[in-house]
Amino acid sequence: MPGLFYGLSLTLMQAAKFGLVYLMLIVLMFLSMIDIPVFQAGEIRQGFLLIGLYFWTIYRPHLLPYPVIFLLGIFTDLLSGALLGLHAFCFMVLAIIIRGQRRYLLGQSWQMVWAGFFVAVTITQGFQALAYAITSSALPNLWPLSANIILASLFYPLFHPLFMSYNHYLNE
Repeated sequence: MPGLFYGLSLTLMQAAKFGLVYLMLIVLMFLSMIDIPVFQAGEIRQGFLLIGLYFWTIYRPHLLPYPVIFLLGIFTDLLSGALLGLHAFCFMVLAIIIRGQRRYLLGQSWQMVWAGFFVAVTITQGFQALAYAITSSALPNLWPLSANIILASLFYPLFHPLFMSYNHYLNE
């Protein structure tokens, strides 16, 4: 009987550890929706959630199955008032690309992973800008778009060591 409780407590601890990853992603989703007056781009949002999706897709892809990524995109669309399905589509494409490059990225320094994030956030923000340009028949302002890309890229080095530490903790 004690073995049963020990096994159950270990399972609950593992579930709580992994659950914190999802909580982090939700916090990043809300951070992505904060309007920063200098960087505000209207419908194009900062890419904080992309930081979490990018990192965890590389280091723990089993925690982010495609349905979870899709739902995060839909929730982001609903909460931000974006085109329904736009974030879901961008996140899914990003996850497919990252998973395809995962082995390569795992063998790289964090600076190369950061450079990969810069490419990912640039492509994602660019696609979103294109989608808004098509639906609104207006060209997006490049300053806020560039500011959003730079802001997310500058924040990645702050989150990477925190996520990496937590990733190591998940192994314990």
